[in-house]
Amino acid sequence: MDASPRRRKSLWLPAIPWLVGGLGLPAVAAAASPGGQAGAWTLVGLALGLAAAMAMCWSVMRERLSPHEGWGYLALAALAVAVLGVFGAGRWPWLVALLALSVVAWGLVMVRTLSGRMRGLLLERDHARAEASRVKADSERDPLTGVLNRGAWRARLERIGEDTRQDQRPMSVLFFDIDLFKLINDSLGHQVGDDCLKAVADTVAHELRGGDILGRLGGEEFAVALPGARRIHAIAVGERIRQAVQKHCQVVGEEVVELTVSVGAAEYLGEDESYDALMDRADRAMYTAKGSGRNMVVADATVPQGPAAP
Repeated sequence: MDASPRRRKSLWLPAIPWLVGGLGLPAVAAAASPGGQAGAWTLVGLALGLAAAMAMCWSVMRERLSPHEGWGYLALAALAVAVLGVFGAGRWPWLVALLALSVVAWGLVMVRTLSGRMRGLLLERDHARAEASRVKADSERDPLTGVLNRGAWRARLERIGEDTRQDQRPMSVLFFDIDLFKLINDSLGHQVGDDCLKAVADTVAHELRGGDILGRLGGEEFAVALPGARRIHAIAVGERIRQAVQKHCQVVGEEVVELTVSVGAAEYLGEDESYDALMDRADRAMYTAKGSGRNMVVADATVPQGPAAP
């Protein structure tokens, strides 16, 4: 199944002369023969052509088809009918026609078998592709919140960064975590803590644009990549997130938790800055927000220099 195009071509070429001969030579003989012989030769041609086509398909798919399914017998039967036609079409045209018709019917049954097998192979392929896509998607998702995990989010950040560099567009990053989350876990239990993480992830996801990328970095810490956003826009998105969490995450389940988040923002400086450095600036801004009283947005002051700066 890993054959190259050249290899696949080599499998098809040997069968082409048989296909042409199976259809062409009996057709010439039919044109030169009277009445019943012409019909017999036509059926012989159909039998040979059909057998050659089946042999061609088997040569390509032989790794998936059993050699005991009648492919070789069909080809031998068609060859036998052709030989009988050469020596007996003049004397027994209807016998030759009947045998050729039987081979054609047999070939049509084999065509139906082949089409069913090919349909099965296509279904197997589609199922394998869908399963691979599902496994890949599952491997990229945080199992608790459903957002991207740290590795997948970082990979998306790098792809977005490459695109923004090529297009000379800005990009910013937000880091945020849930204030006093350890206290919630310790006092109300881990199940409530998990419910809080899911509530925050759902709330934040509804506040983002279509191209923004939300991920969970670990624990109670999340991150958002904002393609096309400068520092001032990142601050606005961070403030919207902060207000949404404060408004919609007062009660989680049956517990009054009054969740808040501290948000740090940083604008990407372009090719002169690594992604680790960008994430570190956003992380430090977030901890500045936590140290300054929590439930606020703090942005790193560094911005790109030159025409790209706001």
